[in-house]
Amino acid sequence: MLIKRIFAAVLAAALMLCLAACNKDPEAPDGMTRASGEDAEYALFVPDDWVLDRSDGVVAAYKSASDPTSVSVMAWSMPYADSTLDDWWKSYQTEFALVFEDFTLESSATTLLDGEAAVLYVYTGTLGGTTYRYTQLAALHHAAVYLMTVTERADAEVDHAEEIAQIRDAFRWK
Repeated sequence: MLIKRIFAAVLAAALMLCLAACNKDPEAPDGMTRASGEDAEYALFVPDDWVLDRSDGVVAAYKSASDPTSVSVMAWSMPYADSTLDDWWKSYQTEFALVFEDFTLESSATTLLDGEAAVLYVYTGTLGGTTYRYTQLAALHHAAVYLMTVTERADAEVDHAEEIAQIRDAFRWK
């Protein structure tokens, strides 16, 4: 009787593992979950332990209820066919600076997002008495600006640099 119970438990565990493997997105890197929908122009993956948040129509995920570090992706159509990321940033920076009590651009640098030209902007701003650090990766793709934004409290005690790098490295254009 004990052997039958052990066999049944092992069989149940194997079945659960098979079901979990069947539900795994085959494109997702190990330890990551797709945050973006299948119809998006891109694939955004986040660590499995992050919480997906699709409540406001933006593709987003955050670390946890106690650690609001988040990542999101949004897209804007460009007003003119020959618009550049520099054009977009100039208009966006002006609007963004109006939202915060203070706005400080810490750095900007050219880089790549899944092989396409991009600019990485790092800035801080205070909202409601809390200072946040924003790291935004902007890229032009199919006549739109795609913006991956990482938001974290400027005084965050936990460093998510490794997870954020993992998220950026896993990002894919379709």
